[in-house]
Amino acid sequence: KHYTVNLSCSSWQAARLATTDTSAAAAAAAEQAERNKLVNKLLYRSKQRGFLELDLLVGLWAEQHIPQMDTRMLQQFSVVLEQENPELFKWLTGQQQAPQEMQRNAAFQALSKHVAEQLAANSPQEAQAAGGKEWLRGWDDYNKSSSNSPGQAAGTATA
Repeated sequence: KHYTVNLSCSSWQAARLATTDTSAAAAAAAEQAERNKLVNKLLYRSKQRGFLELDLLVGLWAEQHIPQMDTRMLQQFSVVLEQENPELFKWLTGQQQAPQEMQRNAAFQALSKHVAEQLAANSPQEAQAAGGKEWLRGWDDYNKSSSNSPGQAAGTATA
C-alpha cells in the first residue's frame, strides 16, 4: 500500500496564515510610519531652531545623516536637539566643554566632529578663538589701536 500525505492547508489554516501575514505587514507599516514621523520631526527641529548658525550647522548635517540612522541614534539625536541653543552652539564650536552626558552621546559626537571639520576647512586660523574661549561677537575695534581706552572704538575722539 502507498499512503498519500496531504500537505495542503485547510481553509481555516490558510485564513490564519493570511491574517498573520496581514498583521505582520500592518505592524511593519505602522513601525515605518512612526519612524518617518520621528525623522520628519527631527529634521524640522534641526533646521528651524531660531538660531541661524545652528540651523545651518545642525540642519545640513541632519539632512545627510538622519535618513541612515537607526532608532537608537535617532533617540540620541533627539536628546541633542533638546539642548538650549546658546549652550549647544558653544559646545559644538569648542567655546565650552560639553557636559559628560553629551560627550557620551553618539549623535553629539558625530555632529561635533562634523562641526570641527567644517570650522577647520572654512575658517582661517587667525579668525578662530583659542579652544575653550568664547568667540567675540561683532567687530573688536578696541584691539585695533593700542591708544584707545576700553569701550572706545578706533578713530573716535574722547570727549
